[in-house]
Amino acid sequence: MVPITNPKLIGLEPRWAPFRGVSLVFDPPDDDALLRALRAGVAALSRDSLITEHYLRPLPPASYHVTVWDGVNDGKLPEVVPEFRAEWERFLQTIPTESFPDHLFREVRNSELVACPDWDLRLRCARIENWSDVSLVAHLEPSDDASAERLRRIRIAREALTEAFGNKFGVRPHPDYTPHVTLGYFANAGLAASSAPAVARWNAALMRKTADLVLGLRRVHLSAFSDMTSFGSGPK
Repeated sequence: MVPITNPKLIGLEPRWAPFRGVSLVFDPPDDDALLRALRAGVAALSRDSLITEHYLRPLPPASYHVTVWDGVNDGKLPEVVPEFRAEWERFLQTIPTESFPDHLFREVRNSELVACPDWDLRLRCARIENWSDVSLVAHLEPSDDASAERLRRIRIAREALTEAFGNKFGVRPHPDYTPHVTLGYFANAGLAASSAPAVARWNAALMRKTADLVLGLRRVHLSAFSDMTSFGSGPK
């Protein structure tokens, strides 16, 4: 039996571990051509060694999304300042929910990330990557100069939100931001560490399928999730 080292998984079938939290996400349209190509590519590779030998566990296509900013989740709860920790713990216990208390989410709602009515961000698939032997992602990059400038603005707005939120609650996401779509998680880090040839094969196959395709992203909204497959939405 392969030992599971990834806390996002509790079974190889796969069974996804409970992991509650909130993020700001772009919600791509269901019929987007680039996402369809990624879904088709992953399905076509379902018997590849990346799955059978390196124990990648693909996410269901309905869960595909692009995160902009991570807030409080089960993993970060210990970082919350004592004054607010119990309140955040109670909130996480209510997920799934569409109720986001103002005293916990005021900084998020006031962020330019949420306030902007249309980011009109256009991204293409740059490559498929193994991130730290934890996940397999489609790394996205701007498809034109205008989108590169919008991504720069998004990063600035993200930094401002991180500062305001972190000063109040003590929680700060990773400072670097790379737009991406998570395609799956590796069950075992040791087996993932030797996956480079298989990842290169997936990269070649999926880059062929996504060539010349562009993902259009517009609004950012709050999303509450209970595991890596269930991204509900808050007020839009």
